[in-house]
Amino acid sequence: MAAGKQISYGLKFQARALVALPGEGHSRWLVGTNALRDENEVVVLDYDPDAETLKMAESHSHPAEIWQLASCPAGDPRTLLSVYSEDGVSSAGLWRMPAGNDPLEQTAVLRVQATQVRAAAWHPQNSDSAVTVEDRSVVQWRFEGASAEITAQSTVNAKSTLSAGCWDPHDTNRFSTAGGRDVQLHDLRAMQQSATITDAHSMPIRDIDFARQQDHLLATAGIDCMFRLWDLRKPAQPLAEHAAHSHWVWQARFNPAHDSLLLTSSSDALVDLWFLPSLGMRQAAGKQPAPSPAGKRGPVADGRAQRYSDHEDSIYSVAWSSVDPWTFASLSYDGRISIHQVPSQVKYKILI
Repeated sequence: MAAGKQISYGLKFQARALVALPGEGHSRWLVGTNALRDENEVVVLDYDPDAETLKMAESHSHPAEIWQLASCPAGDPRTLLSVYSEDGVSSAGLWRMPAGNDPLEQTAVLRVQATQVRAAAWHPQNSDSAVTVEDRSVVQWRFEGASAEITAQSTVNAKSTLSAGCWDPHDTNRFSTAGGRDVQLHDLRAMQQSATITDAHSMPIRDIDFARQQDHLLATAGIDCMFRLWDLRKPAQPLAEHAAHSHWVWQARFNPAHDSLLLTSSSDALVDLWFLPSLGMRQAAGKQPAPSPAGKRGPVADGRAQRYSDHEDSIYSVAWSSVDPWTFASLSYDGRISIHQVPSQVKYKILI
C-alpha cells in the first residue's frame, strides 16, 4: 500500500461489529450494521492488495441490530455467531451465510430465558461449541445439526453486569470475562470461577483479549482511556499499562502472529498501533538477538508506533487480517471501514 493512501468502504448504516473472516486465502472481513429502524445486514468485504481496493463481496440481511460478530475459527467459514438486540432483548444467534446475497439462515438462538447476552465466542478449535456471556453467567453450548443445547452454566461472582468475554487459545478449559472494573477467570471443566483481578481498571472494562503466541498474557481496555497487559500467573499488578487515548478504549487486539503488536480503538476516532518489544523478548526468552553490522542493537522501548486518524466517528472495532499479519481493518460508527498496514520500519524491527 502506498504511503498515505487511504483504502476504505462505506456502509449504508452505522455499524459496531467487525471481525476477520478466516480460511479464504486472502483478507476478508465480516461487518454487521447497527441500525435501529432499518433492515440490518452482514456484509463480506474483500481486500485486494494488488489493486489496493476494498469491495463488498456479499451482503446478507439480518433481522435486528448487530452488536458483535464471531466468525467460526474451525470448520465451515460460512457459519457465524451474532449478538443482537431486538425489542430490548439481547440474544445470540447461530447463522449460516447462503450463496449469493440471500438473507442469513438462522440455525439456533442462544439465550437463557430472562437474561441478556453480552458477548459470544467460538471454541478456538471446535466448530460445534461456543460460550455466551450473559448478565452474570457463562453458558456453554453445543451445536448439533440445526439445534443448540446448553451443556454447562456457571454463575459469575461479579459486582457488575458482564460486558466482554474471551476464550484462552492455549487452554480451552479457561475463559475470561470482564464485569465492571474486574476481570474474572473461569475453569470451564469445573464450570466455576477460578480467579478474579479486582479493580483491573479504575473505570469499567470494555474489552479483553488473549495473546496468541504466549500463554498467560491478557490485554484489557477500559473507559479510563487505558489499556493494560497482565501476566495471569502474577495478577496482583499489571505487567504494563499505557494511557492510550483521550476517550474510552473500546477494543484492544493482539496481532495473531506477533504478540509485540497490539491495536487499540477508541471513541476519540483514533486507532493506535502499539509496538511492545518487551513482549517479543518474553516470547523469545533465552534467545539473544543477532547483532547488526554496526554492533548489537540497544533495547527498543514499548510505545505507540503509529496513529491512524482517517475516521471521523467513534471506532468500535478493529480486526487483524486472518491471512496477512501486517494488515488490519478498523470500523467507525458511521459505517466506514478502513484498511491499514503495519509501517515497514516496525515490520523490519520484528523480522530482522
